Amino acid sequence: MNSFLRAILLGLGAAGALSCAVSAQDEPAPFNAFSVSTANGTIVRAAENQLLVVATLTGPLFVETDDGPVPTGRVVCAASARIDQAARKQVGNGACTFTDVDGATAWGEWTCEGYELLGCRGMFKLAGGTGRLTGATGEATVIWRPSAHEFKKQLDGSVLDNVSGVLIWRNFKLRTK
Repeated sequence: MNSFLRAILLGLGAAGALSCAVSAQDEPAPFNAFSVSTANGTIVRAAENQLLVVATLTGPLFVETDDGPVPTGRVVCAASARIDQAARKQVGNGACTFTDVDGATAWGEWTCEGYELLGCRGMFKLAGGTGRLTGATGEATVIWRPSAHEFKKQLDGSVLDNVSGVLIWRNFKLRTK
């Protein structure tokens, strides 16, 4: 078990969520992580019954353990979602960067599908990192569940949307080099 893995178990560092145990067979041990996030973005009409949302989600990152959630740092995600108002469905994609207190980072991209105002579910693919996360890869199911929206219409017709919610990574499988 490397020192970074021990740091996760002790609740140190945001990237800790990205470096859980690897078994003797080099198979990643899955774990769950989440962020209580705020999302700030802009909503614009893209077509009849079509909206486009571009936002940034930020918040502290936690790893679930048998003793409850352990704070492990911060996450920042860029998001773009297209909403079909007639069907009340949405598709989205984006990228996230996880940052540890010592400066190590990891990043990846995600896609998801879901329903307007209810959130979405999809896949997250970890693509690399810096520091002790250099070369890290992995995947997880990603889930966004907004809980409160604050809409502010702008003079140009766009709408600012400030949202709080939970961003979840389920069954995260991490591979480190």
